[in-house]
Amino acid sequence: MKKKILIVGNSASSYALAKKLAEKHDVFVTPSSDTLKEFVTCLDIREDNISELLEFVMENEIDLTIPVSEVAIKNDIAGKFQQNNQQIFAPNARAGRIAFDKALAKKILYKLRIPTPKFGIFEKQNMVLDYIKNLKNPFVLKTDDAHSAAAFTSFTTAKNLIDTSFIEKSKKIIIEDYIYGTPFSFYAVTDGYKALPIGSSITYKHALEGDGGQLTSGMGACAPNYKLSIENEYYLMDNIIYPLLDYLEIEGNPYLGILGVNGILTEDGRISVLGWQSFMQDCDAAAVLDILDEDLYNLFESCVIGSFSDEVDSIRLCEKYSASLVLTNKNRTNSENSVTGLDNLDEETLITFYPSVRKNRYLEYEAADYGSVLALTASGSTPARAADRVYREAEDIEFKGVSYRKDLCRIKA
Repeated sequence: MKKKILIVGNSASSYALAKKLAEKHDVFVTPSSDTLKEFVTCLDIREDNISELLEFVMENEIDLTIPVSEVAIKNDIAGKFQQNNQQIFAPNARAGRIAFDKALAKKILYKLRIPTPKFGIFEKQNMVLDYIKNLKNPFVLKTDDAHSAAAFTSFTTAKNLIDTSFIEKSKKIIIEDYIYGTPFSFYAVTDGYKALPIGSSITYKHALEGDGGQLTSGMGACAPNYKLSIENEYYLMDNIIYPLLDYLEIEGNPYLGILGVNGILTEDGRISVLGWQSFMQDCDAAAVLDILDEDLYNLFESCVIGSFSDEVDSIRLCEKYSASLVLTNKNRTNSENSVTGLDNLDEETLITFYPSVRKNRYLEYEAADYGSVLALTASGSTPARAADRVYREAEDIEFKGVSYRKDLCRIKA
């Protein structure tokens, strides 16, 4: 039976989720976008307008609400919906802080003795400048901005960003050692007490091949992560996922939803955790969702109504690999920039649009002025075959300034 589902949030990850759920259910999404309108019903309700969202859900008998939006979670949409007996799949505001408050996340990682890069948290400009003067190795600088992360090799190159951050009154700056290895994401679905792995990915965060250039929000992914061993996954569940869930439960804030671990797998097989995600990242959501052989509504609802611990023993995955390639626009221009070649793609290739893509007066897709435009996702029996397929498809896509990494899944396992 079709269910009514509301997704709150307009991002590449919410687009991928909406597309997956729309295969079987009636999906509503807010805020609206030109690309989402093609396969779901779009609303124009602000993500922070919890009262209006609640009113819509109650008036339209929505069966399940899934907030992907950081803004909505921070405004405690989960707590307010639960108070009104509405089914919602997301952590409450206090539990969700571990994904959005980077300083808090680092402190909890340290408290729980979870391996994480050496770090410092600073609220005064002179203290952070004194700290990085003495660093001999590359380091990563993060601010309160959820998507801020920049790698530096020297004091001089980092100083301008630090100065700007304090001018803009960022509350905290985090400096952590740069760890060499393979970036990964590992996701679990949880009702706050029991958790099961729902997928993993290799994430490509650097702008250029060979992990060169600056860190980005993601240039692509391969799922499942063929470098994570079964032993690694057991370690992640037993030593990272469950200790955090136990800690949050003891604090009175059990975590309901998808819990993601962002980390680095080093060459010697060690795992170092960088932080947490409250949902899948934009760069890997389509790939991770593509290999899931589950009705997500049934899975998420079981967590909400309390049957997850008793009824769900494992998550079914397809026996394939999925590669997602993010195409970006490297030009800064206000001129019209149509995206062509989409009609030539294989019907099995998934397209995930980023929210800045719009339709012009000729009903053509237009690329954003700068940054991520769309992700192509293709599958195969091996990571290399999945990557070969997605690169063949990418050759057909054209727009001014199109750019993408050429080395997804090219490193041998």
